[in-house]
Amino acid sequence: MDLAEDTPMSIDEMAGKLKCSRGWVQLSVDAGCPRNELGQIRIRDFMLFQLSNIHRIRALAGLPEIETSATLSDLRPNIKAILTTQLEWLQVRSTKESVKKAAKLVYDKMQSIDEF
Repeated sequence: MDLAEDTPMSIDEMAGKLKCSRGWVQLSVDAGCPRNELGQIRIRDFMLFQLSNIHRIRALAGLPEIETSATLSDLRPNIKAILTTQLEWLQVRSTKESVKKAAKLVYDKMQSIDEF
């Protein structure tokens, strides 16, 4: 990881850096993503938290459970679960119809790919 991934930042800065909604970052924080004494998050911690806690994030978002084949030593299968969760969350939470529609299109395409 490079220095930028280890630099603490605010929720708004994190959302801007990762090109995701502020609400998505806040959801992970609400689920327990580690922050420093100033409430800032590091990209590395944010990503690792999501990989390790996708089931907690989904539960907090009110989404149904999802099955993954991840293990403690290999969390890579949770990458699809994170993307799936974010797309499902956008379909429910976005206030923009165009975002909801785009999220649905990407979600449907991603679900059709077995090797993802």
